[in-house]
Amino acid sequence: MPHPAASRQDSEAIRMDSLGKTSASRPPGQNGNANTEIPGNSGDSNTGLHKRSIYEQNGVAVCSQKRALCIATVVFAILFAVSLIIAFAGPQNDCPCAGEKPANLEAEDEGDDGGPFATNGEVFPWNNVRLPTFAHPTRYNITIHPNLTTLEVKGQVTIEFYVDKETNFIVFHSKNLTINEKMIQDRKGHRLKISQLLEYPKHQQLYLELEESKFRKRGNYTVHLRFTSKLGNELEGFYLSSYVTADGDKRHLATTHFEPTYARSAFPCFDEPQFKAKFKMSIFRDRFHIALCNMPVVNTEDAGFYMGTGLLRDDFQESVEMSTYLVAFVVCDYKRVTEMTSRNVSVSVYAPEAMLPQAQFAVKTAAKIMDYFEGYFGIHYPLPKQDLIAIPDFAAGAMENWGLITYRETSILYDPEETSTAAHQWVAIVVAHELAHQWFGNLVTMKWWNDLWLNEGVASFLEHKGVDHVAPEWGMMNQFILDKTQSALHLDALASSHPISVPVKDPSEIEAIFDTISYNKGAAILYMLEEFLLEEVMKKGLNDYLNTHKYGNADTNDLWAVFTKHANHSFDVKSIMDTWTQQMGFPLITISREGNTILATQKRLLLSPRENDTDLLTPKSPFDYKWYVPLSYYTNLQPRVTTNVWMNLTDVSFEVPPAVEWIKVNVNQTGFYRVNYSEDMWTSIITTLHNNHTVFTPADRASLIDDAFTLCRAGILNATIPLKLSLYLLNERDFVPWSTAIEHLESWSKMMSETAGFKKYIAFMKTLLGPVTAYVGLNDTGSYSTRLLRSNVLEAALIANIEGVVKPAKLLFKNWMEKGTRIPPNLRDLVYAAGIKYGGEKDWNYCWNMYKKTQIPSEKVILLKALGQSMDPWILQRFLLASLDREEIRPQDVEPVIAVVAHNPEGQFLAWRHLKAYWPRFQTMFGNGTFTLSGFITVVTSTFCTEYDLQEVSEYFKKVEVGSGQRALEQSLETIRLNIHWVKENAETINQWLHNYLKIDKS
Repeated sequence: MPHPAASRQDSEAIRMDSLGKTSASRPPGQNGNANTEIPGNSGDSNTGLHKRSIYEQNGVAVCSQKRALCIATVVFAILFAVSLIIAFAGPQNDCPCAGEKPANLEAEDEGDDGGPFATNGEVFPWNNVRLPTFAHPTRYNITIHPNLTTLEVKGQVTIEFYVDKETNFIVFHSKNLTINEKMIQDRKGHRLKISQLLEYPKHQQLYLELEESKFRKRGNYTVHLRFTSKLGNELEGFYLSSYVTADGDKRHLATTHFEPTYARSAFPCFDEPQFKAKFKMSIFRDRFHIALCNMPVVNTEDAGFYMGTGLLRDDFQESVEMSTYLVAFVVCDYKRVTEMTSRNVSVSVYAPEAMLPQAQFAVKTAAKIMDYFEGYFGIHYPLPKQDLIAIPDFAAGAMENWGLITYRETSILYDPEETSTAAHQWVAIVVAHELAHQWFGNLVTMKWWNDLWLNEGVASFLEHKGVDHVAPEWGMMNQFILDKTQSALHLDALASSHPISVPVKDPSEIEAIFDTISYNKGAAILYMLEEFLLEEVMKKGLNDYLNTHKYGNADTNDLWAVFTKHANHSFDVKSIMDTWTQQMGFPLITISREGNTILATQKRLLLSPRENDTDLLTPKSPFDYKWYVPLSYYTNLQPRVTTNVWMNLTDVSFEVPPAVEWIKVNVNQTGFYRVNYSEDMWTSIITTLHNNHTVFTPADRASLIDDAFTLCRAGILNATIPLKLSLYLLNERDFVPWSTAIEHLESWSKMMSETAGFKKYIAFMKTLLGPVTAYVGLNDTGSYSTRLLRSNVLEAALIANIEGVVKPAKLLFKNWMEKGTRIPPNLRDLVYAAGIKYGGEKDWNYCWNMYKKTQIPSEKVILLKALGQSMDPWILQRFLLASLDREEIRPQDVEPVIAVVAHNPEGQFLAWRHLKAYWPRFQTMFGNGTFTLSGFITVVTSTFCTEYDLQEVSEYFKKVEVGSGQRALEQSLETIRLNIHWVKENAETINQWLHNYLKIDKS
């Protein structure tokens, strides 16, 4: 899918006896065509589509006798040859049709017998959110005309399908479409009489029933539908977007976003991923626009002969078989830049003409990554072209539509003179992610959304490999644990998490799983899998999977089967990996030592305190919350030699030499689990870090920090252990450990903010950050990782109010505002934030005006983030209110605005008040089904840490509809409880330790 919009900067139980007993040395394994026009008139009294009798029989629309006679007169007076254009020109909008609800019908879904009601008041015969499986579409022929002035959309779709059982009805999807005309034909072109066409908006379904005949088993049929709709502004379906040129001229475009269930709002269709078909598009457009689709244009005709206008019609090549959510089309006035792959596949980036220079990096990177993935998968990209396009209004980071990938502007446009290193990397990651989908997700698609992770987890894993290939100096695989593993571990330790493979049925449930678990945990377990299968086996398995299921659908078991096959059955991959996909959470591996024996035990880690230990096991797991764990470790004797043992749903023990002083488990955090040590082991590790931290790799240092702070949060470790460990940071100069540390240190800062030890804690942060801020300095120089490190630690230094950073940053801001002195891209986050935080209304207004004027998308992001740093509540309130105006701030940027205000100590409760005051407006703006509402709940409430806050959030959301945000709400409430408990248990301990440390430090 949609790649998430924000960067790092939002079953069957296994029988034990079939797999053998616990082993410290052996893993579990099996060994131990037609473009048919809809006639606009007909003399056939049984099939004339405008006849009153047919409308009455269908229960869809009933017009007055006078109007029916008028329509008939007009229809018989018009030439048959132009009937399609006449239909496009004027639907009968005053006649209630499918898609329009009669005014006298109450908005209820179910009748007295529990059955659902259609819009005309009749019982809707199909009472299942899923479509019946006996009808299979094979080809869509779609003609569509969006009017970017009136916002009216007129369309026609012809769907060829077959049935594999005898039936008198079919069910398919439609949402907010008005069906004006309909017809069914058999293979020979004979019309079949339609008994009724009913609509059930709750399930977004149409039910079409034949009057006399039946659809015959293995018979082929065609349904023809004409429809109208409106271009929306909800960033889903077929919607309107716009941009403003440097001259202030506003330009409009029409674009699509169909994943997961929005194709049905653009044209009637079988909108489930397993219903793959070929698509042939025709799009009417103005001469000053271009039309883009999944496939190339094969013909353009002047439509003026038919319509008396300056319109053109573009006909596109028929697509390969694909799911409806991958269909895409755009009408815009963009230009393009193009590169060719080594096999001469055209790769183009489309953007507004003035922004084309910013598209050069993306197009060159895309062509290189296309070549890489073709080699990695061993399968040629199957389409004749690959287009990437920047969409101004876009909810996700990007969307992998086959052959026409849509991107948020910040995810595809890069200016080397104006864009930071982190934003540069983000563009590469998102480009790679969506290109990986062209194979994983597009060529082979999950059968149903419960296996969404097969799309998103795999693409999230492969994106780092793609970028690492084109830019090895960036060290992307070193950053993998930051981007994927650690964030997934954080969320998956909540009781309100969910398994990777999770049952879903309706659109809001589907939207809710486009989250950290599907993306990042999915990627992390594949990273772990590759570690024990090895890369070559992984590649062979992926190649086999894609070749076996290409142009079709697959499920998780199909993926595990090919890995088992190519591992020569030395692993039963399904048995191992089911424990990671079919139950939520992950194990905490506890390490203890008795003499020369190391004992490793496993138990599910939950952050939330529970009074009764049995509560930890709800909901029930098919594996009783035990895992097959590939345990890796090294010791001080051979710190570069990794040993592996398996924990087969149980604990394990193994021997080490007597001279071993410490053991580091989960090498480079490649395993999806956390590790706790006995107190004396932690002491040995911490001592080693203080004496020579480079004994551990950067990834291992990051994992030690991550585990220590998290286990303290879970109430397992005393707070003094992560505090003592963090003192080694005085000597740390690597980006990966510092990135992990800053996240935890700042989290503690928020929770400590209302405690007696807060000022001491800030002084402690200043102490830790002092040496590294001096090391990176304020000059935008150094290696790639040094630039990333500098951005990270300087922003943290600003939060801690380190004078040596704040003072020069304020001066740089002053010179920029008053003299126009250029600020290096990697210092802008710091400088803009310092200028706003320590400035006044004049400084804020200057940045606000720069935000509105700049044509650099990455610059807009930095400015928007800085504008929320003001210490003046009135300015923050003004900023929040501006986010309600889509002319001022785009809808996709509303969440970042609310987030930055919510994380500002002066704005936390302003943001909460704003969310409550405008929740109905946000529902209207974004819809209850989108993941945007989930983000609002999370960013505003997750840092609350008092009982009053918990009660207020809980009570408020009992009274409002949250839609797909229900799981995010549960996670936020759990996090607030966790915050309360953590402060209660740790604040005084931290305060006392800091008192002692700072007293010693001063002496």
